[in-house]
Amino acid sequence: MDGKRFLAIDQGNTLLKLTLMEDGVCSGSYRFAPEAIEDIFSVVERWNPDCGAFCSVGRIDPRLVESLRLSVGGNLLILSRSTKLPIGIDYATPATLGLDRVALAVGAASIYMGEALVVADAGTAVTVDVLDGSHTFMGGRITAGLRLRFDALHARTSALPLLDAEGSLPVVGDSTETCIRSGVVLGMADELTETFRQFKDTFGCSRLVLTGGDAALLAGCINSRIPVDYVPDLMARGLLYIYNYNE
Repeated sequence: MDGKRFLAIDQGNTLLKLTLMEDGVCSGSYRFAPEAIEDIFSVVERWNPDCGAFCSVGRIDPRLVESLRLSVGGNLLILSRSTKLPIGIDYATPATLGLDRVALAVGAASIYMGEALVVADAGTAVTVDVLDGSHTFMGGRITAGLRLRFDALHARTSALPLLDAEGSLPVVGDSTETCIRSGVVLGMADELTETFRQFKDTFGCSRLVLTGGDAALLAGCINSRIPVDYVPDLMARGLLYIYNYNE
């Protein structure tokens, strides 16, 4: 695929992300609401990609996919459970395994050859998965992301305000606002740190590979405690690797 412009389309729980890869390197990335069709295709037209791959965590809009297929000259791979993969899968219920988790694991495998890894996606939901030393997907954990945790504290209590992750994060909160924010954000960072240590003890994992909308914030909270690499284009790398593997 030397010299080709590859379009990675990641339809998540909340947003649709477009990433352009040129010679294996990210050269542009945008996030859109899925219904922002005009904006999505304005970017695609400007990039003029040669080929691409599409991954969705939920229902696929066939009209959107067909339009994307036409935009890359028909060279669009739709990631599915029948797609050939460059990693093994050892999962008790493969029919329920999210394709986003698979693509992220493949992305990590493409970067860290021969290493056992913990791969975490910090988005609406947080997934934390294990690739063993032979790069077989072993499973992991799923929990609520930061936004869901903030929302739940507000919606399911009588007096706690609705907050977000922006602001100070003291180790010990000195107001209701800082107590909530530190509890949610630092609590998530502690959870990822302890999960990594448990997976490391079991599988010998060398590092935590972290991606997703809240990944940069969380990586900054834990990078002094465990080996963590923030890879914002991990999904695009995974889709590119899968596309090349199926050519």
